[in-house]
Order: sequence, then C-alpha cells, then structure tokens
Amino acid sequence: MIVDAHVHVLPARVRDNIRAVAGADAWFAACHGERTAVASVSSLLDAMDAAGIDRSICFTWPFADPALCAEGNDFLAAAVRAHPGRLIGFGVVQPARDGAAREVERCARLGLRGIGEMNADAQGWSLEDDAALAPVVAASVAADLPWTLHGSELVGHTHAGKGTATPDRIAGFAERYEQLRVIGAHLGGGLPLHAHMPEIRRLCRRMWFDTAAVPYLYEPTVYRAVIDLCGAGRLLLGTDHPLLDLPRYRSGFEAAGLARAEIAAVMGGSAAQLLGL
Repeated sequence: MIVDAHVHVLPARVRDNIRAVAGADAWFAACHGERTAVASVSSLLDAMDAAGIDRSICFTWPFADPALCAEGNDFLAAAVRAHPGRLIGFGVVQPARDGAAREVERCARLGLRGIGEMNADAQGWSLEDDAALAPVVAASVAADLPWTLHGSELVGHTHAGKGTATPDRIAGFAERYEQLRVIGAHLGGGLPLHAHMPEIRRLCRRMWFDTAAVPYLYEPTVYRAVIDLCGAGRLLLGTDHPLLDLPRYRSGFEAAGLARAEIAAVMGGSAAQLLGL
C-alpha cells in the first residue's frame, strides 16, 4: 500500500476565488501565485490513480480565518465519506482564536483522523504560546488526533512558505507536548538531521517526518541520513500534491540507495502503522 501523507485539496469556493482569498490571507497569497496549481478531490484522485497511490492524507490550508478552517473541515469530511477507501482527512484549526479546542472535537466527530497542516506563521500564533496551545493540544490528545506541523529550515535559500518554525522551535513544542503525536512536515525543517545529539535522537524517534517539498530543499542523500539516525519507520512519503508528484520522490529514494524494505516503509508502511490503516 502506497500512502501519500501530505496533500492539499481546496473547497470549490476557495478554488474559484483564489484572488479574493489571497487578498485576505497573506500566507495563502505568498504560496498561491497566479500560476500555482490547486487541487480538487477529483483531480487528486486522478493523480493518485495515475501514480498508483492507494491512500492520501488530505489537508486543506492553514487559514488565518477560523471560519475558512471550519468550512475546509466540512469539505474534507464530505470527501472522506465519499471516498473512504482512498482519502484520510486532517482538519485544521486556528489556535489564535477562541473555539479552536471545540473545533478539534468537532473534527473528531466528523471522522477526521488528525490535525494539520498547522502553521504558526500562516495563522499568526506562536509555537511557544502555551496559553493558546495547551487546550487545543489537550483536545487533540483526548481525541487521539496527531498533528502535522509545518517546519522551516533555519538556513538555505528563501522560498514561498519558508517561515520561522525552525527545528529548535519544533523540538521545543514536541518536548512540551510529549503526549501529542507530531509529524514534522518538510522534514520538520531539518530537525532529524540534528539527531546525532542523543537527546534529539530520542525526541525524533517518537516523532514522524514527511518528505513534502524535500526535492526543492535537499539532495537525495538526506533520506539516507534521516533513516540512519531515526529509522525508516519515522519517515513518511509526502508529495505536497499538487506541488510535486510521486516519481520525483521514488527516484530520490533510489538515488539515496534505500533498501527495498526501507522504501516500502517510507512509501506507506510507516503511515499505515501511525494511523492503524
């Protein structure tokens, strides 16, 4: 089973009004220029069929507006009900506004399986703001919903979507909320590459990291390094669809010299174990 652990799909109202949404949401605008592709459920399913992907973990977007977050959660829940064997939904909430913990509880009732992609920069909250985060995390833990958390590299080139959720800050978040299952998107900004340090290795071996956008950021050798430090069971295929597609990742795994069993874990086994698929 091939599982893509990081894809984005948007409700029709958002897809049809990209400029209006971008005008009200600076992070959305930065990541959705006029030539940026956006995906619907039908286009995602077509891409999955073409690539041989069995299941996808779907996000909408870390909107700053909690009403848009809730609308996206309803949209994803309907998509999962229509395609239960193919799609897994992660809801998104806005911790900077009242009602985020209640929205987590509602996501669970809707049948969504996690929370994400959460993005502090996009939504205007801080990874250190425990007053805002603690009740939202507590609701997620109680509902057994893991978080996919956007991460950014501390160094390297500038790109759309690069923010301040750097490895040190993600590590601090994961250490404070050890009961929450955390998936570091985009390799957690490179956090597992610090796992030569014993305490970071212990932390990373209870987290997961997806490969979303990795071909834009790192050489394929990064996959070998993360697996050697943290284990293949902690690395999840994430294409960041519609940004990239599966062949780009598969060739990277092969170029990195991953063994067949390691590739099988990264391309589906690890996500299946995480979510009990």
